[in-house]
Amino acid sequence: MNGQRGQVGKRVTRALVGLATTLMAAVLLAPAATASPIGDAEAAIMAAWDKAGGNTSTLGARKADVYPVADGFACDFDNGRFYYSTATDAKSMYGPILDKYDQLGGPAGSDLGFPTISEVPGLAGPDSRVSTFSASDSPVIFWTPDHGAFVVRGALNAAWDKLGSSGGVLGAPVANESYDGDVTSQKFSGGEISWNRKSKDFTTNPAVLAEQLKGLQIAPDPTAAINMAWRAAGGANGPLGARKGDQYPIGGDGIAQDFAGGKVFFSPATGANAVESDILAKYESLGGPVGSDLGFPVANESDGGIGPASRTATFSAPDKPVIFWTSDHGAFVVRGAMKAAWDKLRGPTGKLGAPVGDQTVDGDVISQKFTSGKISWNRASNSFSTDPANLAPLLSGLQVSGQNQPATSAAPPHGKKFNFQWWWLVGVIPVLLLILMFVLVAIAWRRRHAHPDATAYQPDHDAEAAYDSAAGGQWPPEDADLGLEHFAPADQHPLDALDPGAASGSRVSWSRGVETAIGVGEGVDTDDAYGSDLSTRADEGFAEEDFASEDFASEDFAPEGFALEEEDPDAVDTTPTPVVKDTDLSADVYPDPVVPEVVGPDEVIAPEVVSEEADFAEAEPLDAPAPDDEPSTGRHAAGEPEALEDQEFGAEELGAAPAVETAPVPSSAPAAGLLRAGPARRPTIHLPLDDPYQAPDGYPIKGNASFGLYYTPSSALYHDTIAEIWFASEEVAEANGFVKAD
Repeated sequence: MNGQRGQVGKRVTRALVGLATTLMAAVLLAPAATASPIGDAEAAIMAAWDKAGGNTSTLGARKADVYPVADGFACDFDNGRFYYSTATDAKSMYGPILDKYDQLGGPAGSDLGFPTISEVPGLAGPDSRVSTFSASDSPVIFWTPDHGAFVVRGALNAAWDKLGSSGGVLGAPVANESYDGDVTSQKFSGGEISWNRKSKDFTTNPAVLAEQLKGLQIAPDPTAAINMAWRAAGGANGPLGARKGDQYPIGGDGIAQDFAGGKVFFSPATGANAVESDILAKYESLGGPVGSDLGFPVANESDGGIGPASRTATFSAPDKPVIFWTSDHGAFVVRGAMKAAWDKLRGPTGKLGAPVGDQTVDGDVISQKFTSGKISWNRASNSFSTDPANLAPLLSGLQVSGQNQPATSAAPPHGKKFNFQWWWLVGVIPVLLLILMFVLVAIAWRRRHAHPDATAYQPDHDAEAAYDSAAGGQWPPEDADLGLEHFAPADQHPLDALDPGAASGSRVSWSRGVETAIGVGEGVDTDDAYGSDLSTRADEGFAEEDFASEDFASEDFAPEGFALEEEDPDAVDTTPTPVVKDTDLSADVYPDPVVPEVVGPDEVIAPEVVSEEADFAEAEPLDAPAPDDEPSTGRHAAGEPEALEDQEFGAEELGAAPAVETAPVPSSAPAAGLLRAGPARRPTIHLPLDDPYQAPDGYPIKGNASFGLYYTPSSALYHDTIAEIWFASEEVAEANGFVKAD
């Protein structure tokens, strides 16, 4: 019993193991079968066939298994075929459209791609049929019983659609597209459309239709352009033959596509153009579009025009080189001066015939042989010679300039083409920056040294040195109207009346307000009243005994003069100040005027001074006529009499000196009254500090006495100008005769 039980147990165990193995195999193998591409294709095709009606559909019964084609699959039926790809799913076609598709090579041999819709009726009538395809230029095959099936694609299809497609004025296509150089055309039942691939322009027949196509843009498409070049060369049945592999980049922005009998090269500048067999071999032996200087081809290779067999291809280099091939001599490059002369002699069909060798270089002479002669060009004299010589006169006047050396020449190039290398910038940019820095430094140095040395204007001169320098000709005569006023305490008269013989002295105008504000003592000699010997006094300076020690301080006088308070521009009197001679002041001409009150030595009023440390004190008011009787006027008047009231200078400011006696004021002087001493006022002019570029507090305006110009902080040259004098405001500068620098 126990033995029998053991055998039964083993059998059960074996059965269970076998069942588990079977289930596991089913689980593992079933998903693999259903997930295979061909399984997906078959499932999609059969689902679409069932949906169309199965055996009762237009396609009829299934004839065979699903099979691979190109990047997808196909399945044949009695009356047609289903195509499948992962991008397009399962689509059917039959009859004449399927025949046209097969004729062009189907999804594998043509450039149409897989169908994107199942064949449907067209707009040209109930009997027309159409199917669309997956290529990038959206091609269609359109069929009508009257004309047959034709492909419409690319720019022509876009224009056809805009004009109403088969239901529009053009109707259905009646021919395939045709090619004539850069122009592609196609005829329809109602007219014709042409498109130039270089100019992107459309022309139509009838011509009025072209107006509706203006503004229609065709996007650049390298793949579509390569396909068009291939079709123009004859497609799969032409010299290029079948496609080989995928597209690949070449020469930066270029693309190439290999075919069995040649290549198509594309660049944005040249478009897509085919080069075949022997010419392609020559082109690539020279380096192609990358290694040679020929550039990309600019047109499909074409017939050379002479027998028994010849071909030619043109390239994009500036001299428009060609590679010309004949079955008798092979392929050679003709370019530059040789090409110009050859073209003038009618090329291969002219007197010279086809090339039989590449160009050669001998010094300045470039030569090339042809079947019927030879051309030589001397690039130094830009002249041609020929063999036979009777051809040379035909080249008379032909000018050639800037031509490159032939790519096949073994001689060194005469003028190597310049190629810029970006890494040169690493050395060039620092050099340029250094040069720019030196230029800027030189300009700044010249500006700073174009002005007088700032040390000449330091405010460390005493009063006598200041007057000596002014009278000694420090300022040129043309600066007489700058309004910088010098005070000679002993005479106090306008310096305009200087002796003409003292030409070296500077002429500086006085403010009339000051002229009337300071009385003239009785002890002053009228013979010297208007300074016939002022130039001499200016050279000699002033004696200390001419000043009251309690009235003036030496630091109150600026080395280069100063102005009074600001004035109202509308109140300035532009009447010229008369020049008074010594004879005019004689006693018999001018009687002593009646002066209401004699100004004592301790009451002489001095104008405001430039010194930063000027000390002003209050004084008792004087009994003088009211200033309203006659206001202070004159071109350089710095203010009204009230503005100068109450200004007094202590004796410690000028040093001890004998009192100045007052003299009667001449009757010709304006009777404006005497100024009263009063509270201290802030000076409107300031001398330069130790740093001539630093503005004293409250004096932002720079003055240049050498040129009579003043500069504001907004002036372009403000920071480059050495201030010879500082003003509190523009009005003060203008009141002293300065002009704003532009």
